[in-house]
Amino acid sequence: MTYYLLANPNSGAGKGARTLEILIPYLEKNNYNYRLFKTNAPGEEGDLVKQILELKVAEDHLVIIGGDGTISLVINELPEEEAFSYIPSGSGNDFARSLNLILDPIESFEAARSGMNHEIFIMNYQSKGLNGYALNNIGIGLDAAIVQASNEGKLKQFLNKLKLGSFSYILTALHVLITKKAFPALIEIENQQISLEKTFLMTFTKHPYFGGGVKISPEASNQNADIHLVEYSKHSLFRTFSLIPSVLRGTHLKHPLFLHRVNPDFSVELAESQSVQIDGEIHHLAAADRLSISTEKRMIIY
Repeated sequence: MTYYLLANPNSGAGKGARTLEILIPYLEKNNYNYRLFKTNAPGEEGDLVKQILELKVAEDHLVIIGGDGTISLVINELPEEEAFSYIPSGSGNDFARSLNLILDPIESFEAARSGMNHEIFIMNYQSKGLNGYALNNIGIGLDAAIVQASNEGKLKQFLNKLKLGSFSYILTALHVLITKKAFPALIEIENQQISLEKTFLMTFTKHPYFGGGVKISPEASNQNADIHLVEYSKHSLFRTFSLIPSVLRGTHLKHPLFLHRVNPDFSVELAESQSVQIDGEIHHLAAADRLSISTEKRMIIY
């Protein structure tokens, strides 16, 4: 058996590189046969997946090393029937947190090596301008604005160096809460339409977490086919800030100001263009471009 390692050394402000510094000597010491494929620039994961699939045979084992962005990019190029393992090396590690994956590189590798196949569900999204797969969340409005501001700012890089990367999401959120404007949206669930005039936050998620551990929908699970929609319309700044503690505790869905729906399929249409974050990467959804979201099975070994 050969272990095909697809690694992003830059994930988690260099955590991916540190993971390799620990893991590679361990593999060599124990005479594990491996081949290492490293990204040198953002977005190379897809090309590396194609290279690996041309070489890999059935008994070989694909191991992804990186953060949520890395594994999301890999999933978008990986055939549905291709199982994989994952060694978390990001700053947020929401996907790993959702499955209680081990963070220690050597323990994580050994868990993958001796592990079993586990069926999970991911999101498949389709529109005229967007299509692909998401492991974690698809966020429109506040969520996307926070991710965009966090990714573009220097605060995340600074806090990553202090091993406090998840705090960048929370601190950036406080600023965006003040400046983000509401927008109209139309959601369709099983032929039922929900018209929203002042959407502020809209997140479709397959597991509880976003932003490095915030429980946006505590009962969500990537081990079933359900997608959870969480929506919050624009209210006064005082009312919005008063709800932050409940969001951080994961108890906010008990509040009537939050819309919470659970279904395997959704569609959403916006009256005006908005930024969309998909597993932490920023995209744009044009006005009247209906976005359909459904689920698809995948297999992970751990």
